[in-house]
Amino acid sequence: MVKEQQKTLKYNYIVEGPIFKSLITLAWPIMLSQLMQTLYNLADTLWLGRVGPEAVAAISISFPIVFMMISIAAGLTIAGTALIAQHKGQGNLIKINNIIGQLFSFIVFLSIVISVIGFIFARKIIILMGAEPEIVGSATAYLRTIFAGMPFMFVFFIFSSILRGIGDTKTPSILMFFSVTLNIILDPLLIFGIGIFPQLDVAGAALATIIARAIVAIYALILIRKGMEGFYLKSANLKWDFSIIKKIVRIGVPSSVEQSMIAMGQLLMTSLVASFGTMTLAAYGIVNRIISLPTILAFGVGAAATTMVGQNIGAGKKQRAERTSKVSISIIFITMSVLGIILFIEPEFVIRIFNGAPEVVKFGTSYLRIVALTFGFLGALHVSNGVFKGAGKTVPPMIISSSSLWLFRLGLAYLFINILSFSQMGLWWAVALSHIGGSILGLIWLKLSNWSTSVID
Repeated sequence: MVKEQQKTLKYNYIVEGPIFKSLITLAWPIMLSQLMQTLYNLADTLWLGRVGPEAVAAISISFPIVFMMISIAAGLTIAGTALIAQHKGQGNLIKINNIIGQLFSFIVFLSIVISVIGFIFARKIIILMGAEPEIVGSATAYLRTIFAGMPFMFVFFIFSSILRGIGDTKTPSILMFFSVTLNIILDPLLIFGIGIFPQLDVAGAALATIIARAIVAIYALILIRKGMEGFYLKSANLKWDFSIIKKIVRIGVPSSVEQSMIAMGQLLMTSLVASFGTMTLAAYGIVNRIISLPTILAFGVGAAATTMVGQNIGAGKKQRAERTSKVSISIIFITMSVLGIILFIEPEFVIRIFNGAPEVVKFGTSYLRIVALTFGFLGALHVSNGVFKGAGKTVPPMIISSSSLWLFRLGLAYLFINILSFSQMGLWWAVALSHIGGSILGLIWLKLSNWSTSVID
């Protein structure tokens, strides 16, 4: 009966169609979704850049903190995606519905806990980060607003991860398009206080995010509650099932640790950058947002590889899963290398779009020029991790990402700044070398390990 139901479902091309075409079919909606999210981040930076460098610095110092607080739930969500993809390939629809219920009940609970803790300690964390006094207030307001709406964000994250595991990448992208469009509209209204809206400055950017995410989260709950492609969020499945939660935790904890280590590393890196002053911190934030544009390609291809690898392993097609890893890594390395060369040619022009302060332009130009030529390696790092996660093997990405950030980036940054007495250039070179080192480690691990075995048998 289950097998007969499977035949009526869509997305069979994931385990049967041409690999390149299947990857692109899955990846382009994810890329569009990420593009919209990146455009929002860029719009956020652009509008706040008009407020002043201090406003840009406030959100730059806040971002790794938010990322750190959501890392546990994000990692567990990735585990859910891997399990759903492999069960989908196997054709076990009943098990998928059970996992859906556990993802919502367990991870939403965690998001509420994280939200409360983050809201209470936001100011203390900002101060511990080493923020200069003029940005502590605005950074705290931004952070507290984001934390207050975090459960809404997680509902949508869970929804997106479930559908991507199934093979539906279009529906989350459509909802993300609506959310980001609303976000971009609300940004200037709430930042500058246009018309009937209050002037909230940096906090206005955070509030715009929460309103837009809340609307799509509620709609996503309605959709999954009614049922999509034979999959439902049923009340009976919301009661905690510790056998499923145990598997989610076992697969998800390494990914959560990975995300936490990345967040902590970014936090320390941001603190190191902040020690050079607000102008350097603003340049760092601007370039990181620019880098996020080509990174959407890596995210899209990596997420598509996660779905394809998971479903093909579940369907018993190990060789097809392995070919998927090779094709996806090759695609992203070539594409992102080309984009890096383009940005290498005119970095100053791009920086000036966001902020024209001479020091910001100077530091931002040097940073962008140094890291641009390593974009291909950054893409390969993202996609190799996506391959491992589709297979349900989350320990390798944890070690690879942690090594890239802590060993190569922070280790080299400390060496360049404190031992060799480099200026900000030492920070930029550490970032570039971390892209290369992390990607090489990931590729070697894929080559030498037996990663394409199932985790659901």
